[in-house]
Amino acid sequence: MFRPLLLSAVLAAALALPAHAGILYAIADSTNSLVTIDRTTGAVTVVGSTGVGTGDFGDLAYDSNTGTMYWSAGRGNNGIYRINTTTGAATLIGNTGVGDLFGLAFDTTNNILFGRANDGHALYTISTTTAAATTVGPNSVFNGALEYRADTDTLYALSAGGGDLLSVNRGTGASTLVAATIGGVNNSDIAWDADLNAWWVVDWSRRIYRYSADFSTRTLVSSAGEPLDGVVYVGSAPVGTPEPASLAILGIGLLGLRLARRR
Repeated sequence: MFRPLLLSAVLAAALALPAHAGILYAIADSTNSLVTIDRTTGAVTVVGSTGVGTGDFGDLAYDSNTGTMYWSAGRGNNGIYRINTTTGAATLIGNTGVGDLFGLAFDTTNNILFGRANDGHALYTISTTTAAATTVGPNSVFNGALEYRADTDTLYALSAGGGDLLSVNRGTGASTLVAATIGGVNNSDIAWDADLNAWWVVDWSRRIYRYSADFSTRTLVSSAGEPLDGVVYVGSAPVGTPEPASLAILGIGLLGLRLARRR
């Protein structure tokens, strides 16, 4: 009885460990620094400077398949960068040649980086090796943000100023209203938080909101700090992926079984 009970206890302890919390990242506009946002208080903590001096109203995107964060610097800077999430440092990939690329999102299902711009009002695919932009199709909605949700396999946009949530057709660039605004937002960005089943919206007026999954309610988390350009949520470990602590406990348990067997 000892060995099965010990193994059951080890497995139960491993499964009981909570998944590690994800991190909400943004770009502080005045310094172009990478920051984190406390999801309870809205407090902003600087990770480090990107080292890039120009760009406004840009966006962040995250490829969870490779652990790569991308940044479109926005107005005044047509560059696409990779961001080091430990130091904040940005590495230029290339220039899109597209002005006012305010929206950026990574489609993890098809491994495609999408951008959405006010200059030409169009949806683009963007090369992750050269930053070359290829037009998908026109879009007449004043763009404020772009986000991809893997759970619904949908590309979403947020209209600037108005704050409508829209779905974006990845084949044509056309938008369809998902949820009408419940309050205006000022040159904002949006991020999906799968761990809280909620949306995050930050805007130029220093506000940080959490929206319900259906976009029908919102909570003002903070209205202090500074304007934020771009926001992205880097979530917890994928379901079914053992955490290091879980693996350690399991290893200790198996070692105990081995020692017990030797006796």
